[in-house]
Amino acid sequence: MTLIARGIAFALAVAPGLAYAGENVPPPKPTSKDAERTGGDPMNTPDTNKPSDTAKASDEKMTDARLIALLHHVNQDEIAAGKLAQQKGQSVDIKAYGKKLVTDHSSSDQEVTAAAKKAGISPSDSALTANDKEMMRVDKNKMDQIKRMSGAEFDRTFAQVLAQDHEHMISLLRDHKGDLQSPELKTLVDNTIPVLEKHKDLARKALRNAPPPANLGRTPNPPTRR
Repeated sequence: MTLIARGIAFALAVAPGLAYAGENVPPPKPTSKDAERTGGDPMNTPDTNKPSDTAKASDEKMTDARLIALLHHVNQDEIAAGKLAQQKGQSVDIKAYGKKLVTDHSSSDQEVTAAAKKAGISPSDSALTANDKEMMRVDKNKMDQIKRMSGAEFDRTFAQVLAQDHEHMISLLRDHKGDLQSPELKTLVDNTIPVLEKHKDLARKALRNAPPPANLGRTPNPPTRR
């Protein structure tokens, strides 16, 4: 689920961080350039550590072409995430959530394509800003970490990341709808937000219902970086 530009702080600890919460054990020292930026926690990504960068991304003007490119990437990333949840999810909630992500974002991408055609816009990554591309890279790193998880750890981390990602995208659309020129795209935003709200609520429900990680309270092996 790459994307979606997410400049939000995680309210709860995720994956390896959860296991450290109950003990006075410091997280492993960074071992790579990316790790230096995340304090050694692969899920504590640059967008959570640098509010100024987040503000910069949020303050950028939303052009019609940029919106189309962003929504297309969001849909493709959520479809891939949904397939992953169906494959690796342990709970019924996560598997069902994954199926809904695939169904809804496949439909949403068709709506994006139709709206873009009416507005005379061809989807192109050239419309994305440098901050958009950086946040997409960050999101890809998150999903790469999640892919290496399993069981309750996968379910909890997947649900938390998806809830936060959807919350950020909802805020982005609401804050920048007024920047748009095309009435078709404004309607697209109005139709998209309720879908994202539903997905956010389902992710939070899945997180509440997920069992705690089996290694909570024990010292975990340091997360590996590849």
